[in-house]
Order: sequence, then structure tokens, then C-alpha cells
Amino acid sequence: MTRNGTTYDGDVTLNGSERPPVELHDPADVFVGGASVAGDLTVQNAEYVFTHAPVTDDAAVGDGTAGDAAVETEIRGSLEDGYVQSVDGDVLLGDAEDVFIAADAADGAVSAPGAENVYAGEATPVAAPDDYDVSTFGWKQSGSATDPDTGVYAVGMAHDIDLTKVNSDVELYLVGHGHEVRVEGRGAAVSVHFVGYDNTVSVGPYLASSVETDTGFDNAVDADPYPAEDLVEMSRSEAYSNAGFGRRKVTFQEPANGDEWCPNCGKPAEAIIERHQMEAFFLFGWPLWTFEQSTNPARECEHCSPNAIHAELSASERREIFD
Repeated sequence: MTRNGTTYDGDVTLNGSERPPVELHDPADVFVGGASVAGDLTVQNAEYVFTHAPVTDDAAVGDGTAGDAAVETEIRGSLEDGYVQSVDGDVLLGDAEDVFIAADAADGAVSAPGAENVYAGEATPVAAPDDYDVSTFGWKQSGSATDPDTGVYAVGMAHDIDLTKVNSDVELYLVGHGHEVRVEGRGAAVSVHFVGYDNTVSVGPYLASSVETDTGFDNAVDADPYPAEDLVEMSRSEAYSNAGFGRRKVTFQEPANGDEWCPNCGKPAEAIIERHQMEAFFLFGWPLWTFEQSTNPARECEHCSPNAIHAELSASERREIFD
């Protein structure tokens, strides 16, 4: 079989037009999307490999052969980054810097002989890539979705993605590096899978979040703290103002400072409030004489307060509350 050589400058995307087996020689970073290789995938002599696919050390494609077939299409030149989107057969990635491989990227075997560092994990995305609310592939992509029900699937570098009005559990499956994802909503859970490095997820205060897999390094989920003010039913100033004139009993709540654990439920907490009671003689919204007041006020947090938004509600219950 004749080898077809092709020379490129810059980024290269394998999108199905190349006759397999395909060799991509000496690229910078390479990003391999889910269900993109219909045969075997070999990553030869890479510096770093990040993958959710099972990896072996024995080359499935290499040394000029793929099974009994020689490499048919060879791509080389002054290559920058490579993107593997669709190849109807085997793929060989030779002498790449960093290679990022999504789960279920190849129908056949995935091997990484000669790799200096391999970060391997296991994860199964909840849906096919195109079935996510936002699915991006490539360099410096962006996307957004409102009221999503599946999440984000991103493969590549430096993607900027926003999810708003999230009230159903979502998954973020992030492959590559430099991604920034912001998630805002209420009463839902955000599950995150990282395959790569330097990826950041920012989560609003009314959402639960967890990192299910971190196959790489320097990835982070920044969760905004739950605002204690949201647990307050009646502030001190409101209670005083409502007291009017005369002897009155008032109840109010205030944020508590200095505690990291809730004394009521025993859980680590970001927002803790105190429930105060007072009996006093009020004049123009101010207590002139205090007859009785609480000295050891009850405390509660975002986990046990009846005023908190809880992510463990079902999707239908959340929608009934927030619609």
C-alpha cells in the first residue's frame, strides 16, 4: 500500500477525509474526542498523556504498520495542535507534547509506548457528546445554555462556557486545558470530570458540586460560599421596626461568625445563623428597656435550616419550587 504524505503548517483537524491508517507526526498538543477513532489509537513518545480510555504499553499502531496494513496517510510539517474528530480506522500520534483522550475515543485499543507521564482514569460520560446541552471541540470555543438538563462536553483548549438557571443535575466533562466553565442556578448538583490540566469550574452558592474524576493536575472547582443572609427570615432591624410601641416579644436571626461546624447538625458549614428572642419595651422601633433576651441562641446552617435550598430535592420538586 502506498504511503500518502501531506505537509501542513499550523493546527490540523482529522475530520474523516484522511484515508486510514493515519499518522500525525510531531504535533504540539493533540485532543482526541469521544467516538472519533474507528480503529486503534497509538500515542508514541508523548511527554504527557491524559486519558479516560484503558491504556497499554504495546503499540497498536506503529513502526509503519497497523495490523497488516502500512500507514496510508502521513501528516507532518510545522504542525501546531492536532484535533482528532473523526477517522475511519487506525491513528498514530508520533512525538506529540501533550495528548488528551476522551472516554470511548477509540473503538479499538489505546496504547502509549514511550510516554513520559500517563494520567489515566476511568469515567463514562452520561450521554453522547452531541447530546449535551453544550458540546464544544477545538481551540478557543465558547458556548452557553439556559435551564440545561445534561451539561457540558468540551474537548480542546481554552473553552469559555456558561450555564445559567440550572435546576437539574448536570455533568461537566472537560478534556484538555485552559477551560473556564461558570454554572449558576439553584437546588441542583454539578458533577465534574477533568481530563487534563489548568481547568476551572465556578459554581454558584445554591448548587452542590463534586469532582468525580481528576485525571490530571491544577484543575479546580471554585464554589461560592452560601450567603448566611439567605437563611435569615427576620433581621434585627426588621424585628425592631415591626415592634412598634410598648412591651413586645420579638424574634430575629443574625449571621454567626467564627464557627466552621454547625452545632445543630454537626456538619461543616459555610453559613451559620443564630436565632434570637427578646422581650423589651420599644419606642419608635428601639428597645428602651430589656426584660429578657436569649443568651445561648439556637444555631442552624445551610444544611439544616428550613430556609436553605437543598440540592437533594428531586428535579420535579425543584422545578415546582422555582418555576
